[in-house]
Amino acid sequence: MGKYVLLILLSMGFYAAEAQVTTISINKENFQSSGFPFKGKRVLQVERIQTPKEDNYIVFSKEERGADPDKLYVQQFQQIDGMWKLVANELISEEGMVTSVWESRKAFFDADSDGKLDALFIYSRHPMDDLQKQLSCIGLVLYKNKFYRLRAEAADGYSQTTFSDNYASLPVEVKENVERYWNNLDKR
Repeated sequence: MGKYVLLILLSMGFYAAEAQVTTISINKENFQSSGFPFKGKRVLQVERIQTPKEDNYIVFSKEERGADPDKLYVQQFQQIDGMWKLVANELISEEGMVTSVWESRKAFFDADSDGKLDALFIYSRHPMDDLQKQLSCIGLVLYKNKFYRLRAEAADGYSQTTFSDNYASLPVEVKENVERYWNNLDKR
């Protein structure tokens, strides 16, 4: 009987270790001046996230303040064979709009238990001439080095969510995690 209990506990321990996602705090200013090859001039947000199978940096950066057009670069770097390699790259830019990263609103998980990072980041859209006016709240999902989106508009009180065309291809477990977070998020 004792052997079975030990076997069950070991199995549960291996499952928990497989699903573990670890975040490491990174100082933005130090990272910005480190020479790391991210796009942009200034780091808005940087995350180092480790899973049992990956070591990642996720970097949100922009050009100098007041750049027109506003460009938000989102990049995922992974350590492969001892070198940091760019594995996902997204440029978010819309004429007349400024994007704002919600640094404290994010989620890291491994919903499909594959030992790799699944992540959700939040940003918003604002007219360039009125940065206090929020037009949209966007959830940016990172899954297997690709980006997917959810979006809600201020115009309808954030009551409707629209999805990027590729969102439907996400596994059910990932969508459930993302939508649970999204539905509880204060989007204002």
